[in-house]
Amino acid sequence: MSRIKAMENRMVDSTILQQMADADGFDSAWKLLMETCYGQWVAETGASSYDKLLEAELAYLYNELRKFVPDPSIVSLFQVPYDFHNMKVVLKSLFAQRGGGESRWDLLVSMGSYPADEMILAIESEDYRLLPYQLHRVIPSCVMIWEQTKNILEIENILDRHMFYAMRLIADDISFPGVKEYVRLRIDGENIRTMLRLKRLNVDVSEVLDHLHPGGIFSSDLLTQLYPEPRESWSRALSFGYMGDALSGIEEVEDFQVLPEVERRSDRLISSYLDQYQYDPFAPEQVVRYLWFKEMEVRNLRIILVGKASGVEKDMIKGLLRHAA
Repeated sequence: MSRIKAMENRMVDSTILQQMADADGFDSAWKLLMETCYGQWVAETGASSYDKLLEAELAYLYNELRKFVPDPSIVSLFQVPYDFHNMKVVLKSLFAQRGGGESRWDLLVSMGSYPADEMILAIESEDYRLLPYQLHRVIPSCVMIWEQTKNILEIENILDRHMFYAMRLIADDISFPGVKEYVRLRIDGENIRTMLRLKRLNVDVSEVLDHLHPGGIFSSDLLTQLYPEPRESWSRALSFGYMGDALSGIEEVEDFQVLPEVERRSDRLISSYLDQYQYDPFAPEQVVRYLWFKEMEVRNLRIILVGKASGVEKDMIKGLLRHAA
């Protein structure tokens, strides 16, 4: 794990993040970023393309880590969401083409483990056999739903459920308990946020189960039974699970702040869980911890840069930042 410790030098210091958040504008924040490891990607991505620059850093780390981690599948766990993002982009572009619209290949990202051009070829040729993560089982259903109802939200829900299924399969094949627990926490956090979104929209309880993902500490059946109850009671009912703390005192939070606050808490709880492996030199979970905090870093940098480019107030930007290592 000494190489993981060495790669931690690529983490942006929290002081730099605060200075960027306090900067007077985008240009000042950008100059500070150029003094970090991200500056090396400017020539490759363009002088002000912060999305591509952030992508380049993550893609580099994934490739480097695969060379020496005890099980490359640990890295795959973090690449799965990007592969599914690309699949959504490819499908939406296909649907747009059929309706006389344009493809949005510019929305594809480079951090996945499966080449985007092969994904495009498989979808356009309707040859789904070589798609990763057993996607050949769900893509025909997605296409059929679009042809019959044009319900893109249902398609995204199917893909999200299959994404967590793929992450669970990968984690189940890894013999390190912290890796499995990380995936379960991700699922619990997503399910809690989904419940809150559905509650806000007054979605009927009969529809809730279809939006939840199995595999977390909290079963889908339990969450469905809990859904009709006032959300203030959810915290007590879920107190047996680690992620239940995300709802602690939620009744004191203003309605419009509930979802972002719960998301921040969920991220903080995952960070807290992974911190137990920080000083264990032989724990492969250190790889999970490092990649989790690197993704938090990228998320924070995107929040700052988007905020500065849009003229958002400094205090608002700081309020959106996630806990960093």
